Amino acid sequence: MKKLLFISWDSTESNYLESLFFPILHGLQQRQFIEAHVMQFSWASASEVKRIKSLAKELGIEYIHHPVKRKPFESLGALEAVYKGVFWIKNYVEEHHIEILMPRSTMPATMVNRLWDWLRKNGVKVVFDADGFPLQERVDFVGMKKSSLSYRLLYGEEGKMLERADRILVRSQMAKTAHSERLIGSQKDKIHVVCNGRDSQIFWRDSHVRVLLRKELAIKENKLLWVYTGTIGPQYRVEDMLQLFYSFWEKEQESKLLVLSRSRKLDLTSYPDSFKEAVIQKQVPFKEIPAYLSAADLGLSLRKPAPSISGLAPIKTGEYLMMGLPVIVSSGIGDTDQILKDQPFAFFWEKGEEENLQAWLSNIPKQDPEMIREFALDHFSLSKSLEDYMKAI
Repeated sequence: MKKLLFISWDSTESNYLESLFFPILHGLQQRQFIEAHVMQFSWASASEVKRIKSLAKELGIEYIHHPVKRKPFESLGALEAVYKGVFWIKNYVEEHHIEILMPRSTMPATMVNRLWDWLRKNGVKVVFDADGFPLQERVDFVGMKKSSLSYRLLYGEEGKMLERADRILVRSQMAKTAHSERLIGSQKDKIHVVCNGRDSQIFWRDSHVRVLLRKELAIKENKLLWVYTGTIGPQYRVEDMLQLFYSFWEKEQESKLLVLSRSRKLDLTSYPDSFKEAVIQKQVPFKEIPAYLSAADLGLSLRKPAPSISGLAPIKTGEYLMMGLPVIVSSGIGDTDQILKDQPFAFFWEKGEEENLQAWLSNIPKQDPEMIREFALDHFSLSKSLEDYMKAI
């Protein structure tokens, strides 16, 4: 087995590391393909770092964390972390005899770029996880200007890594096409589309748990339980999601919306009290999400239209489908349109589609959860991810 060091740059939470990359790295390790090591840079709390470290240990993944300072100035803290990170990465590679480096996104790529001559000299392979269009995401949703110094510097670092890396991982054909335009000739062949998969042994519909949790949530078996899992933020069209459910709830007031999120709660102040009682908000560990999805009838996976979403592969869509749930999704998210086109269990919603949506919702009881799951296994399973990664790396 070759020793691989995955490098991530996260904020206060580690949702993707915990729910996506740990299972993939663990799966590759179980297949005797790699020995997994993870170096995480973040400004998470000590308790969160401890939790992630414990999860890594359970999976047999070597894990080390380096804090990123946020005070007195965020930019200075980031610069300090990048400067020191170059030495931390070099020392770790030497000490643990790392053979493959996998920087995820722009900041880790910036650090690895500083080590390039040394890495080539020592025969260390670099697999760049380009992570969609992270810089465009900052432009779309954080307010970064393309004319700003920070954007131009990071765009340049990303370009260097795209040119230098031995392999490049992306999540959609659109991302592959866009990054290919920055490369020359045969370099384009090193870009590989990989799947954001979920473990079918964890994400499966448990009928017994469904009965118990629907009783706990006080919803009748013949009434629809909508569900949303993930971050609460404007890019996820939370207000549109609430309005969609509210329109349905006005006609079906025994229906409910379950929101599973470790971030802030939904703001329901503008809605009537009776509606607030129909919206159930819970913070649950990742390992409990499949149980609550077993209780649901319909999954929500919306994104605000923006250039960057074409590089994404929405994880929650795969989760819902693996659980046999019909989904309401947005168009333009990665390869979702091509994968789910003409599937009866997927509704592509945009404003003006309310009447068609109501007709689609009325047919949900006729949907076959097992058929939906079988479809998902081909496109969104962890096994598919592992096959993709093994071919790419």
